[in-house]
Amino acid sequence: MSAQAQILCTKCTAVSAEPRPDCVKCGGKNARVCGACGNQNSVAKNFCDKCGQSISDLGQIAPPPKTVLPGSPAADIPVTVVKRLAPAAPPAPPGPPPAKPAPGRPEDKPLPAARDKPAPLAMPGAPAPGFGGPAFDDLWSAPPPAPVITETVVRPKANYWRAIVNAVAAAAGLAAAAYGVWYYRETRRPEIMVPKLAARYLEALRTRDYDKAYAMFSDAAKKNASIDEFRASRDTTTWTWSGLSIEYREPGAFLLGYDLKADGAAPRRDHLLFTLEGDRWTRPYNWTLMRLVEEAFDKGDADKGLILAQAAATVNPRDPMAWGYLCEAAYYRKLPVDTELRCVRALELARTYPSNLSLKSLYHLHAILADTYDHALRAPDKALEQYAEMLAFPDISPADQCQILLARAQAYATISRPGEALADLERGSQLCTEPADQAFIERMREAMRAPEAQ
Repeated sequence: MSAQAQILCTKCTAVSAEPRPDCVKCGGKNARVCGACGNQNSVAKNFCDKCGQSISDLGQIAPPPKTVLPGSPAADIPVTVVKRLAPAAPPAPPGPPPAKPAPGRPEDKPLPAARDKPAPLAMPGAPAPGFGGPAFDDLWSAPPPAPVITETVVRPKANYWRAIVNAVAAAAGLAAAAYGVWYYRETRRPEIMVPKLAARYLEALRTRDYDKAYAMFSDAAKKNASIDEFRASRDTTTWTWSGLSIEYREPGAFLLGYDLKADGAAPRRDHLLFTLEGDRWTRPYNWTLMRLVEEAFDKGDADKGLILAQAAATVNPRDPMAWGYLCEAAYYRKLPVDTELRCVRALELARTYPSNLSLKSLYHLHAILADTYDHALRAPDKALEQYAEMLAFPDISPADQCQILLARAQAYATISRPGEALADLERGSQLCTEPADQAFIERMREAMRAPEAQ
């Protein structure tokens, strides 16, 4: 039984999803802790040093929003204001001039008002009451009604134009502020900002300003490669770039392509990847690590190659080549579940993200998957998919086609599909030249009791 193991930091006890030698959080040393007995083992160990249980069960490395300006205030228009005095008492009709005072009578003594006298009785043939007499005279002597005064008020012209100027200035200020907000937001959009960063990065490389280019690296990239190692990895060939554009984007990642023209070489299309780290876009540069991975595998040091490939995939979880090396390392260490996860991830990424994986390398990954499905995981139906992918590769030699057809015929026979199995054997008999392959074909035919082809 396989004991559930964890990769823990011996300094801060942080859990790591991959068997990296160093802790990403504090830089301390990681250990693979046995789930059965708790013993701390080397991250490269597959079996516990203390209890002997298998501790090779590793998880997959995680691959990783119209500003409308308010309207200008209405122009100040001169208005006409009508002012009215308070209403006066109803005017009395004009009467005859007042009689002169009698001699010897004080002029300032008022005459008794007619209204203070009792009204006379109307006799037949007498005039109607209210006409003539002292009361009628009082109506003529009442003051005239007060006139209605209309006043037009016009604001001074100076105040009118000042208000217009102020309104225009306020509108201009609002427009400028709105434009500033819009411009800031536009320049912060990833599809605007990231290509500008990529152009600065390429120009820094072209002019050999490696400090400026290195400053755009992600924190993980800086941790795994110093500025001196980065500088040493660059050559002195003169080159130029043009035609920078976004070729693919997903949440948190931009893939950009550009035309590269180096002295003495034909122009080619190259690529840059920028990923979001926190609140800034950075370069997940892992090429110095990948060179070390290649060297380790060339020397046959699969354990060292595995550790370095895991670090490279941590720096750039979208690198198909790093996942390809992880797939190969798991295959040679006979870890079929890890082999499947990592090979599938490498092939999926290779469909989107360009890398240095050649057609031969991709073919090799399909072959590893087919063999793992067919023999280790006992899933011949999935192996059939990989055999079909391999046969679809261009320029497959007859010898390679022979081996694929015989392996696929065997998978067909395992899942009781003899018709497809015999068809592959027939094609194989025409392509296979080795006697051992012809003998294998005959044995399979006999096992299925198929007649020999004439």
